[in-house]
Amino acid sequence: MKFQDFRKNIASLPFFRLNDIRKIDPSFHQPQLMDWVNRGYVKLLTGEFYSLADQLVDETFIYRLANGLYEPSFISLESALAYYQVIPESVLGMTSVSSRKTKHFESRWGTFSYRSVKPVYMFGYEVIESDRGWKYKISRLEKAVLDYLYLNPQINTVDDFEGLRWDRAALAGLWENHLFEDYLEIFDKRSLDARVDVLRRYLDA
Repeated sequence: MKFQDFRKNIASLPFFRLNDIRKIDPSFHQPQLMDWVNRGYVKLLTGEFYSLADQLVDETFIYRLANGLYEPSFISLESALAYYQVIPESVLGMTSVSSRKTKHFESRWGTFSYRSVKPVYMFGYEVIESDRGWKYKISRLEKAVLDYLYLNPQINTVDDFEGLRWDRAALAGLWENHLFEDYLEIFDKRSLDARVDVLRRYLDA
């Protein structure tokens, strides 16, 4: 298959795998893909994922890549908290939760990390469609907070929250939103309830 023909067929995808190419051309072999990489037509992203060399890499692309690298998953934890301006600095790489085992992928944009949660906890996210037409899944603020507290049991004092430097103003409406209490009830963990009480004391300080 000629590269220009391939490009026309794959241009709508932000990234792709060898199997995606074989859906276009079942006879396609990996050595040709490696040749395109060597010629600078295609670039390796991480693992088995590639993109066109001139693909624009922006925040939307990184969000979509985070979803696609390891499925099912959605962006949460530090990356979602940065998205909602709860934490004071941007996070290198991307953090997500998944119902599969914990996994990490190294890339030129940092580490894509996936923390394992029970399948019943794979809720509380939104599907966002960007102006580029790509959709990605990211945790709601309420769920991102609970995911973080659930997966970081060492955060259990007001001083611990002071060390995190979470923005109180960004979390000001947390208690008035019924979603937070609804989500907490789904977790049904006394230890998590206790850490939420500590968070409340931190926000009220």
